[in-house]
Amino acid sequence: MISIRFVVMLCLLLLGTSVSAQITKHRNTTHSEVRTTTKELAKRITKNSRTDTEKARALYTWIAKHIAYDHELRHNPELQKKFYASKTQLIQQVVSRKKALCGGYAFLFSELCAQLNIESKVIHGYSKKYGNQKSIKKQPDHSWNAVRLDGTWYLLDITYARSHAKGSEPDMYWFKTNPAYFVYTHYPQDPKWMLLESPISRARFESLP
Repeated sequence: MISIRFVVMLCLLLLGTSVSAQITKHRNTTHSEVRTTTKELAKRITKNSRTDTEKARALYTWIAKHIAYDHELRHNPELQKKFYASKTQLIQQVVSRKKALCGGYAFLFSELCAQLNIESKVIHGYSKKYGNQKSIKKQPDHSWNAVRLDGTWYLLDITYARSHAKGSEPDMYWFKTNPAYFVYTHYPQDPKWMLLESPISRARFESLP
């Protein structure tokens, strides 16, 4: 199982930042409190959606539009200690502050899906942030999602939806992206999450434009 400390390291590595303090346990927020909050939020966001696909799209769009990128957290070890104490604490802070790094986006989406009985996964791996930028990284540096809709798994990345947004509208290219194109910028730790019939090697990923 991936630890929450590992998740924050992924997101900060993507930014070229390291975690300089040990993550400690935070007891202020209970799991039941967060579950109640996210249940209400999931219902509110998807109140006009009927199908699971519509609901997943609504969650993706809402998070990308309303959860800002957390530049403060990126540079603040004390906040990192507090927020990344647990998955529950992370989600609570993302919802209350409306800010996140890649792990925050991915875990919030997955939590909201769970509240709607939609199966989803948080995927960890390597990324190419822009265009033909090479990753050339020894450790995974990014987190994104897979979601199961009508019996089929699809890939999405809310962090990229924000970074590639046009004005206030998130880039919908990163919702249910064709796996054959998604692999140009995302390489999962577990090859099965490429969702390709024939997964490519890490070396091949690095060579892609």
